[in-house]
Amino acid sequence: MKLLIALGVAALGLMTSGPRSWSSPAPDAAGDAAATCPRLEDASYTGADSCKKCHFKQFNGWKKTKMAKAFDTLKPGNAAEAKKKFNLDEKKDYTKDAKCVECHTTGYGKAGGYPKIEEGKKWTDDETKRASAMENVQCESCHGPGSLTNVWKKAHEDYKKADLLAKGMINADETNCKTCHNDKSPTIPKDYKFDYAALTKDAEKVHEHIPLKGNH
Repeated sequence: MKLLIALGVAALGLMTSGPRSWSSPAPDAAGDAAATCPRLEDASYTGADSCKKCHFKQFNGWKKTKMAKAFDTLKPGNAAEAKKKFNLDEKKDYTKDAKCVECHTTGYGKAGGYPKIEEGKKWTDDETKRASAMENVQCESCHGPGSLTNVWKKAHEDYKKADLLAKGMINADETNCKTCHNDKSPTIPKDYKFDYAALTKDAEKVHEHIPLKGNH
């Protein structure tokens, strides 16, 4: 998960020029899932509300994190101190800047995800509704679009994690995080070192990690 870090960086969130990429579903492999994940062509983003039905504790934990408020930091007047620190215009509406929005939303430009921002293009009513639902860095930002795995889990109560990976579920890892947590962001110092292990152990940064029973 697009983790929001301490001080001004945390308050403002991350803005990068590169699109979010994913690690391959194969263990320990990394790459652009748009090219390597067997399911992403057919899968779509469903939003955190669809995840909370089965992962309510994780959802509630996530709601308390800065990731759940990432989009708000782009709005005029918000995160003013952080923006001033990094020479950004606190009065500007960065929710209209695609380079910022792609790391402050979920599934940017993908099926079911936050719609692309294109100059001169007006969103349809459906796109406007979808944009509202896909604001912030949600579950699928780290774990991949959930449409196919959600269906699989409902039909196979004895599912194993390997089954979900085969369907294209993403193993959240450091590679995923660094697609946004990198020095391309105007709010990340050039000498910043991303400490994945430390940050992901902190439930206030991600969500409470609740062990799954059996092989799930």
